[in-house]
Amino acid sequence: MAWDALGGYGRPFLAASLFVAGLTMSTETDCRTLSDVATSRQPIRVLPQRPRVAIVPAAGWGTRLRPLTDAVSKEMLPVGRKPALEHIVDELSAAGITQIVFVLSPRKEPDIHRYFGEGRGDTAFSYAIQPEMRGLGDAVLCAHPHFASDAPFLIALGDAVFEEAVPGTISGRLVRSFEADPDAALGVVVQRLPRARLSRYGVVKPVDPDPLALGNYVGAFAICDVMEKPAPLDAPSEFAVAARFIAGSELFDALRATPPGRGGEVQLTDALRDLLAGGRRGVAVPLQFGEARHDIGALDSYFRAFAAFALADAEYGAGLRSYIEERLQRNEKDAGK
Repeated sequence: MAWDALGGYGRPFLAASLFVAGLTMSTETDCRTLSDVATSRQPIRVLPQRPRVAIVPAAGWGTRLRPLTDAVSKEMLPVGRKPALEHIVDELSAAGITQIVFVLSPRKEPDIHRYFGEGRGDTAFSYAIQPEMRGLGDAVLCAHPHFASDAPFLIALGDAVFEEAVPGTISGRLVRSFEADPDAALGVVVQRLPRARLSRYGVVKPVDPDPLALGNYVGAFAICDVMEKPAPLDAPSEFAVAARFIAGSELFDALRATPPGRGGEVQLTDALRDLLAGGRRGVAVPLQFGEARHDIGALDSYFRAFAAFALADAEYGAGLRSYIEERLQRNEKDAGK
């Protein structure tokens, strides 16, 4: 499978280590829940200190994918055989999550609720509404009324899917790394990128200046800060946040205390930084060889995501690969005429 959707920086991940990273944010919100959703009225039960609940923010408009998203929510666009959001549900369920809270816009909720229902297998679904697009931090805060425990929880962005040999491998690694350090304020999946591309992502600051160079970079490493979309030369490392987080209930308090920033949006990264500001650390879990994060929020990255999953399809992948190779050869011949 095509593992490096974001550059050839995955091979160093054949070696990996285990430590901690953190992030935070906060602010008041006017979120409401759906009164007509049965699961929304039921409190979430989780085991102490083990993440069993995941928040999946999926309320964004998908403006960069129009006109596709005028007809279909971007999270429901097909990636291979299944909608993107279903890949995420399968990933989380395989990682041991038993309750997923989808945070949706009023327009998106009916279709996504109709497709997923109240649960699948051992995983129950709840639905929260984000009435206005006020940022990722606000979306996370909208899910808080669904919680009846202070146990840590996972956040999985609804417009990013993982390419991995076995669903749930990456999120499962994140859960185990977070559990391994009881002092960790948060956990986050990261990917190593060229510096020229870091200005599009949050970037973590490792406790060690260069965990790879120091030889202790095996499975995870400790972090002490995170910076949102830094200029390439200002980035504290080459490790970008990759759409999956774990934090405790203190994140909700941090989000409530975070003032809206540009555009009136509450940024999750601001709250994550608050979590680490008191000297606490977090754990960063890197993508490894053969793993990739695919964004589906823009046409170019969505096309790559669909191609990667389609080419890996056990039934149709080989035929599609042959077709693409033949098409490329034909184009080269035509260009040479």
